[in-house]
Parts: sequence; structure tokens; C-alpha cells
Amino acid sequence: MMPRLLPAWTAAAVGAAVTLAGCTPLDSDTEPSADPSAAANPTVSAIAEAPAGTPDPCDTLTLKRLNKLAGLKMVDGEFNSSLSYDGRNICEWHPQNDERTEPRVVVEINWEYPDAARHRELAEAQLGKTYTVKKNIPGAENAYTHPSRRTIGMEVDGSFVKVSYIQPGRKEGKDITLELAREVAASLNPQPAEG
Repeated sequence: MMPRLLPAWTAAAVGAAVTLAGCTPLDSDTEPSADPSAAANPTVSAIAEAPAGTPDPCDTLTLKRLNKLAGLKMVDGEFNSSLSYDGRNICEWHPQNDERTEPRVVVEINWEYPDAARHRELAEAQLGKTYTVKKNIPGAENAYTHPSRRTIGMEVDGSFVKVSYIQPGRKEGKDITLELAREVAASLNPQPAEG
């Protein structure tokens, strides 16, 4: 397997997503860091520490649907233990072709601080102005996005959920991010069938 080397502009986009992933609400006293017990014992993970019933972010997207939205074959999501910690879990998806570094999809489920308004305030302090998502995301509330429209934060079923689509050069990226957010919200908060 070849190592994934990122072009400078991709590294900047990934850096922004990582900065966002490290965000905790302004009034929290939790620091974004790996659980020291997980470092000492690799079998312990933030997923294992999550409250009963907390969804696994890697279960929020089906590979079939992700492949269709991304327009190429992706691999199963991988739990990111270096960015996950007590209070949130993060999963990442990468292209099946090892020579490709994009697109990347990241889903965070944060149950410790579920208030999207606090996350939005911190995101604005770190990255600048955010925008309210005006298009409907069934099952989600208080959805917002950043100027690139490649990350959406929202409240879903008692958790703060963040969905990022990392492929800066793709003009359909904002539409793909919205569709991914809809998929994730639907998986976490299925809506009853109309009828």
C-alpha cells in the first residue's frame, strides 16, 4: 500500500477539517485529545467509552450510497482514534484506489456537547463566518455550514453531528456535502414514512 501524499491545497483543506474536528464548545472544559487510557491500551477506544446507544459514525453511511454520491469506489469507514476522544467519535472514508487522496468524507458524532449553536460560535472564532443551511435536512436542526460549503454541523437526535466532504477542486462538492448530511441525519433519526 502506497503512503497517501497530499498536495498543499489538499493539506490545507484537511487541516481545516482537522481544526473543525478539534473544536469543542467555548464554555466546555474538555480538551480535544486522545484518551490516555486508549493510548496505553489500543483495544480501548472512544466508541467503547460512549454511552449505551450512541451510534457508531462508521455506520452512518452505506458504502453503496457513498460510492454513488462520490462518483467512485470508496473503502469502508475507519474509526479515527487520534481525533476521537471522550465525548465524540469520528469516522473517515477514503478512495479505494491508494493513489488517490480525495475525496475524503469525515463524520463526527459528539454526544458530550450537542448544542450546534456553541459549536457554530467556536467555528466562527476559528474559521470565520458561517451560514445557516436553508435546504431541508430531514431529522436535523440548527444546521450550518462554512464558506466552502464542504462541512455541515447540525443537531440530530440529541447529538451534534458534523459531516465533511474533502475535495476542494470539485465544484459539486457543496451539493455532495448536503446529500451526505441528509444520509447521515436519516441514518441517525429515521423519519416515519408518510402515508
